[in-house]
Amino acid sequence: MVIINRRDKDGNEIKFFQDGYLVRTLAVFKNAIEKHNTSTVIMIDGRSGMGKTTLANQIGVTLDENYGLHKIFYNPQDFLDGLQKSKKGDCFLFDEAMLISSRSALSVINKMIVQAMSMIRSKKIYIIFCVNSFFDLDRNLAISRADLLLHVYGQSLIDRGRFSAFFKGTDGQDRIKLLYLLGKKLYSYGKPKANYIGKFSKCFVVDEKEYETQKQKGVNAFLSGKVGKQTVKAFDSRNKAVRGLKDVGKTPQEIAEITGLSIKTIYLICKKEFNLDEMA
Repeated sequence: MVIINRRDKDGNEIKFFQDGYLVRTLAVFKNAIEKHNTSTVIMIDGRSGMGKTTLANQIGVTLDENYGLHKIFYNPQDFLDGLQKSKKGDCFLFDEAMLISSRSALSVINKMIVQAMSMIRSKKIYIIFCVNSFFDLDRNLAISRADLLLHVYGQSLIDRGRFSAFFKGTDGQDRIKLLYLLGKKLYSYGKPKANYIGKFSKCFVVDEKEYETQKQKGVNAFLSGKVGKQTVKAFDSRNKAVRGLKDVGKTPQEIAEITGLSIKTIYLICKKEFNLDEMA
């Protein structure tokens, strides 16, 4: 275990133990962002009460010296709005863990992640998703976009602080992809073998009382249907904007510059939403 010692934006000391293997893994991602035009996506899953948010916040503090409650989001639209304003080195957490995993909720979450992926490509930021189950994510998102999966687990509600880490190691084996393909049917984390098993402390590195207050507001808004409707409306507006730009003769490259979307996303929108196989 390694001692992590930081100060928050108000100057308060934050001190906790972090698994040595995890420290080295995060250092690799941090080096990649500092030296290359990329972003890092971390997924943390596990059943309720196992410490997903605790671990996520510890990672946030490790990666981003300005991490705090203002970088934690509980509904899709707020999260996407936060990404729009992101700066190099920012770490954002989307905490979906307390949402009811209904089909409609999962559909909104998956759509939100798709849009987020198109936004962060070259922003040089860190994104952490806390989800109930990695296997509930869209197939392409799960096997193609996640750089690190941390599965938190325990034998009981009082047995917390354990995780298994999956990522593409130096041996070339993509354990995230293999886990999804081999484990989805039975929601099993047994194969392939994790890159390593680790532990984390129970230190909640942000104001827990304020966190609970903000989380409940976000969850209530989502479950009331307000956020879901706003997100669907935002997707519709985005798609119509792409169609409008195409209709006035804009090229994919020009549309990408105007909207901030990737060219691949623009092609997908035109093909899936408007049945347009070709773009000028």
